[in-house]
Amino acid sequence: MKKNRTVKNPFVKQIPNILSAMRIAIAVAIMFIPPYETAFYVVYAFCGISDLFDGVIARALRIESRLGGTLDTIGDTLLTWTGCHVVFSNMEPLYPGLLGAILAVFAVRIIGAVITLCRFRKFAMLHTAGNKIAMIILYLYPFFYTLTAKYGCVQEVVYSICALGILAGIEEIVIQCLVPELDESILSVATVIKRMKAKKNADAATDAAEDAESGSVSCEDADKAE
Repeated sequence: MKKNRTVKNPFVKQIPNILSAMRIAIAVAIMFIPPYETAFYVVYAFCGISDLFDGVIARALRIESRLGGTLDTIGDTLLTWTGCHVVFSNMEPLYPGLLGAILAVFAVRIIGAVITLCRFRKFAMLHTAGNKIAMIILYLYPFFYTLTAKYGCVQEVVYSICALGILAGIEEIVIQCLVPELDESILSVATVIKRMKAKKNADAATDAAEDAESGSVSCEDADKAE
């Protein structure tokens, strides 16, 4: 029988939140560091690594909290903004079509955040597969920016990243409109549809069982009447 591990040390309980808070502060500070230099890559890499470990530590020690979830979402949002700032502020020229694609990504994200806040009274970002893939690619791109610039394919890559971000954002909006309560662990729209079908089948089975029981009671009452 597994023992229920409970962390009693108050400092240990705050480690995930400390990592998230550090990521938030560094994500802001990194925008003032000259990009594509050693210091930038070291600090930027730390942001990504801390994003991986704060959630893992919280789940492993069973010390997840509402504050931790909020800090993690803010950190993810700022890290995304940092990646965009680093890439786009160093692109010359920034073509109107590309600027439109970037604005579309932020518009979709803002709409999703407003819907979540209005429906669930919480600022949160779903950990869908689409969001994870989009954020990982955007996070990694500054490491490969100079390579794509060398081969003249920066625009194509950035357009692709924006398209992925828009699709992931639209999927999140659809999910937030469909689900009855907030669940940040939902992986995709397919997960929601699967849950809805399972609930429908369970409700149908319950109704069938109640109808069968009602029919049985009616038969017994009829037999007694005879």
